[in-house]
Amino acid sequence: MSRLFHPASIDQVLGLLKVINALGGKTDIYKIDEEVEIDFDELSTAVSAAESLGLVKVVSGDVELTELGRKVVTSDIDEVKRELAERLATLRPFSDILDKLRTESSLSLDEVMELLCNLGYCGEVPSRRIITWAVRFGLIEVTPDDVVMPGEFARKRGR
Repeated sequence: MSRLFHPASIDQVLGLLKVINALGGKTDIYKIDEEVEIDFDELSTAVSAAESLGLVKVVSGDVELTELGRKVVTSDIDEVKRELAERLATLRPFSDILDKLRTESSLSLDEVMELLCNLGYCGEVPSRRIITWAVRFGLIEVTPDDVVMPGEFARKRGR
């Protein structure tokens, strides 16, 4: 079974990485909380999301950038887009969406939202964050008429 992704926004995760980098690449999670104006629950969600993507590791309350995390901070995100897409594709709910799109070539956005809610991502904020990650990293595409199809990464991966 794939691991679960915590629904932090892309900006929260990237901001977290920048703060950790500015603090020397490794710091106590409470130090991050002191440095940024973010609710601790949101910070914890961002740390969990970054950890599930292999961007940070957490040991005894310290959060440290991994090599990939440093690469994300110091380079254009498009340079690591494929690696992040590969990692996202192994996490739930992204893997569930991709599995469903393998059996059905397209889904309505409402069907994806229902799937997300069934997986515990109910509500506008968590589901939109998941969809934003999936679109940004090419796992899915959403047409103007709310049809969800495999994105560029998913199409290439399916070959």
